[in-house]
Formats: sequence, structure tokens, C-alpha cells
Amino acid sequence: MSVNAGTKRVCPPTDFASLPNAQSGATTVLDTPRDRAACVTRKGVSNLSFPRTDPTVIMAVVSHDAKRVLLGRGKSWPKFFYSTLAGFCEPAESVEEAVRREVWEESGVLLGRVVIHSTQPWPYPANLMIGAIGQALPDGEKIHLEHDPELEDAKWVEMDEIREALRIGTSGLEEGPAKEYKEGGLRLPPSTAIANQLLTAVAGGFLGADPKI
Repeated sequence: MSVNAGTKRVCPPTDFASLPNAQSGATTVLDTPRDRAACVTRKGVSNLSFPRTDPTVIMAVVSHDAKRVLLGRGKSWPKFFYSTLAGFCEPAESVEEAVRREVWEESGVLLGRVVIHSTQPWPYPANLMIGAIGQALPDGEKIHLEHDPELEDAKWVEMDEIREALRIGTSGLEEGPAKEYKEGGLRLPPSTAIANQLLTAVAGGFLGADPKI
């Protein structure tokens, strides 16, 4: 049984859960708690378990001159919708190493400096999103998608276009952008997403970009 907003699981000896009737298929509402099946977790010192948390990196990548941002596009996303790149940390891998590896695998771009910016719990099912901002090497900005065919497209976007999209082009994947948005313009994730926060940071001058917002 999930408790504490999913951070813990317990196996109580009884509960009031309704059960389907084996013959009719109808559910039976219980007035008294039923005994649950035997569980090994109730035989030790504690019957608590703690679900795993998988670290995931998500990164805004700026060009070496900090004037452009690397964005990727999923194959099933709406037209003109792009976001930052992301992926899982592998065992015995640092966050910085994961950022560089995932960016290279998905886009072919080579990173130098990587700075951790912020984090966001994403319990679907058990992720901790670790937001980072990375900077491409001078000779590592060429995009090619041959390493990992996960993305439909990846491209460098000028900082002014990022700022405009943050102003009028943000939404969830299943939602439409603001009324000011014009068809064909760049679309980005909403402010509730850590991708949006990372893009806002680089558009505001993080890692040396010229701040204009």
C-alpha cells in the first residue's frame, strides 16, 4: 500500500478494500477489515519499503559563444514543439558524465563545461530530474543523430527565438500555445516543467548569454 505520497510502501495485516465476487463479478463492501495474505515484510523489524528513485538528467545546452541553444524534438510531439535533451544516469556515472554522454548520443554535440542548475521530482514512476546547463566545445557543435535514433530532429536555436517562445509559445504537449502565438513559431514546454526553467535561465544570462529578459 502506497503511503506518504508514494515515498513509502507498507503491507498492513488488514484492510477494508472491496473485493470482486468470484461468482457474480460484483464487489462486496466490507464492514469489517479483511485479513491480507501473508507477507514477508511483516515478519522482520519493519514492514516498510522505499521505492527506488532513478536519477534522470535534463539539460539546456548552449553553444560555445552562448548565443544559441540546442533543442530536440520527439517523434510524436506536436508540430514545432521542441525541448531540452534528457536521459537516465547509468550506474557508477556522475551527473556531469551522464549529461555529456546523453547529449552526444542524442545529438552528436560534444560538451565541455557542465553546471548543475536545479532539480525536480518526477514520480512517474520514480524519477528525480536533475537539471543541468552545458556548454558545447568550439569544435563539437555539429549535429548528427546517427548515434541514437530517439529524436526526430535536433537544432541550434538563436537566443532571441528562445525568449520569444518562452513569452508566447509555451504549453503542455496536449495543449495549445497562447493566443499571441503564430503558426510556425517555436513551441516549448510550460513553466511547470524543469526544461522551461533551464531555458529561462540561459535566456536570462546563465552561462554567459547576453541577458535580455
